[in-house]
Amino acid sequence: MRQRLGRSGRREGEPARMCLYSRDKSPHSASSLTDLLFPNLLRAVALTRLMLSKWLEPHDGDRLHLSTLVHQILSCLRETGGMSATALSTVLVTNGAFRVVTETMFRHVLRSLGDHELIEQMPTGELILAPKGERITSDRDFYAAFASSEEFFIRHDDREIGKLQSSLIPPVGENLILGGRRWCVCDINSTAKTVFVSPAKGGKAPVFRGAGGEIHNRVVEEMRAVLADSDEPPYLDGAAQTLLKAAREMARRAGVLSPGYIARQESVQWFPWVGTRGLLTLELHARCAGISAETDLLSITYKKTNLDRWHGHLESIQSGNHKALDLAQHMAIKTFEKFDEALVEDVLDEANARDRLDLTFALARATHALATLQETNTKNSAL
Repeated sequence: MRQRLGRSGRREGEPARMCLYSRDKSPHSASSLTDLLFPNLLRAVALTRLMLSKWLEPHDGDRLHLSTLVHQILSCLRETGGMSATALSTVLVTNGAFRVVTETMFRHVLRSLGDHELIEQMPTGELILAPKGERITSDRDFYAAFASSEEFFIRHDDREIGKLQSSLIPPVGENLILGGRRWCVCDINSTAKTVFVSPAKGGKAPVFRGAGGEIHNRVVEEMRAVLADSDEPPYLDGAAQTLLKAAREMARRAGVLSPGYIARQESVQWFPWVGTRGLLTLELHARCAGISAETDLLSITYKKTNLDRWHGHLESIQSGNHKALDLAQHMAIKTFEKFDEALVEDVLDEANARDRLDLTFALARATHALATLQETNTKNSAL
């Protein structure tokens, strides 16, 4: 957002000017609670408030970026014709940009490339490109380090229905909508980038979270603050002002901010106010516990769950029984970036545990929800 603003007002005497357009679904009879909070408008307001307060999303220097590391290994071998593992490590890890990658992890990446027949070792010990690696590095698109998206083919029997980005693929047993029809995911073949489905009837339609970048925890916290406030931001037009008022009223009536969860007959919908990584972490906790859960832009809904079961699940999260690696092993899709498919599953699990999950923040939100639930129970008992 700051970059976009920086591209305007470059001529002398002209102010920097930016128009931000927010697109949310118009309310209708099947609108979800999250839809009626107009989450994209909330995010736009939150981002504007954070920008005006001089906040800048912090650099995440702890990510492994193994897809980019694979790209750089192949590039070095193509440039030099061959290098030892020690020389590669010195160039890319010790003196390069991948200093958070341990020596053990680097060796695992090299073994992955060997297993996928991208590199091979000479009798002298040097690593060189294998024929498959030669073909990949000769492709004109090789030096574009980032793929626009990882797409999966969706197939029913012997027929291809279409494609979906990896971030939009639900786990086995859940539904997706494609070609105007509802399908149940039967199997996912990550190697072949193929999802096998069968026709599905009934059930709740999945909510796609979009394929944009990750949303930081601080942004989502500010979205909550926007809902809790009563100000009228002067930079919003009339329609946005109206929608913001409607969102705030809905949040108040539904209890989105306090207590932050909605108990229904056979489900509990929780608004934990966490970013992309935290929400995925909570979803994986549910999967590990055998609870069917659906997430949208703001909430996670635990199906066939009452408050007592949810209470027990929160206690399980708080106990810390599941480590990040345990959760990553339950991810339905594990390849997200251009060269992820060159890594074996164990390496992908470790990378995803570090790069795509937020165990600390998810645990903190679960602890807060547990305290709120216990406080509510105490008040009800007193009454």
